[in-house]
Parts: sequence; structure tokens; C-alpha cells
Amino acid sequence: MISSSLSVSISSTTISTLLVAVRSVGFSGSRSPSAAALSELHSVFPLIPAFGCRVSVGCAAGVDSAVRSAFSSSPSLLVFSATSSRFAFAGSVAALALRSSACVRSVARGSRGLLFVLPSGACPPGVVPSRSFRGKGSGSWGSAALALGLGRRIVVWFPPSIFPPSWSGCSWSSVGCGWWLCLPSIPPSVQLSLF
Repeated sequence: MISSSLSVSISSTTISTLLVAVRSVGFSGSRSPSAAALSELHSVFPLIPAFGCRVSVGCAAGVDSAVRSAFSSSPSLLVFSATSSRFAFAGSVAALALRSSACVRSVARGSRGLLFVLPSGACPPGVVPSRSFRGKGSGSWGSAALALGLGRRIVVWFPPSIFPPSWSGCSWSSVGCGWWLCLPSIPPSVQLSLF
């Protein structure tokens, strides 16, 4: 059995490696995260590059609030508020989706960006990677699916007994301590014929 201190070290090293070339990170998660989720979230904060890395987050309670608090003095913090005139015109529910979409889109593609997602439960049926936001009641899973649909990498923390969804074309790999990396599917190159 691995001790908890060794387990944390393994996770930190792996997440540190994922953050080496990162220029922007985003966060999405539950409004009422468990103590375990908050503990894992706080273990990630010191790993975020202090300079040259934008931190994007929403305006909600829970995970969003913890991120805003941790990076409140950072000039690189970018907060997306559903009540801003940019989103509020659409009405309360649509404003939340627009806010989450903008937050996800602010994260760089490929190895230069990473979206951390801490949902409170399993992915709702019908939520799949897409180029538009469709969370079916879960902003966290809607953000994760949108990120993959737009070519962003995600790292999801799963509560015990919850496992990654079976999304076609996506590659999941455990990075320890409940964190799972998911890479977007890359469409095969198409050979065009001249004839």
C-alpha cells in the first residue's frame, strides 16, 4: 500500500510535468466541493507557473471561489462573471453557459493550456465532447466536454467510485490521487485526391 505522502508526491510530479510548457490554465468545478476535492485543488495551486501563465475561472462559489482566493493578487487572474454585461443579456441560465464557454475558450490549445475540472459527480448521460456547450445540468462536465471538443487538454479529479466517461476518441490516463488526464481526439489527416 502506498502511503498518502508518497501518493501526493507522485500526483504532484505528474501534474508538474503537465504544466511545464503551459501558458494558460482554467478551472471549473462544483459549487459545493468535498473536503477531498478542495484538498486536491489546493495541492495544484503551488504548481501553477508564477509568471507568464494566465489563470481563468468563473464567478461561482466552491471551486471557482477557491481559485479566485488563491490567485487574488495575481495580475494574470482572469475572472468570467455571468452577471457582466457580456453574458447577462442572455438571461440567467444562458449567461452561465456563455460564461463557462468563454472561460474554456480562454485556455490555450495543446501543451500550452490545461483545464482542471473538479465535478461533484458522474458525467450526465448525453454529455460528450463538442464544439458547443452542452452540460445537461452540469457546468463542470459541460466545460470538460467543450474543452475537448475545442482541442484543449483537461485534467479531471474524480470523487471515489466515479470513473471517467467512455467518450469515443478520447484518451484517459490516471495521473494519481484521483486525477485523470484526457486528451482530445485528433481527427485523422485526410488525403485529398487530385483525380
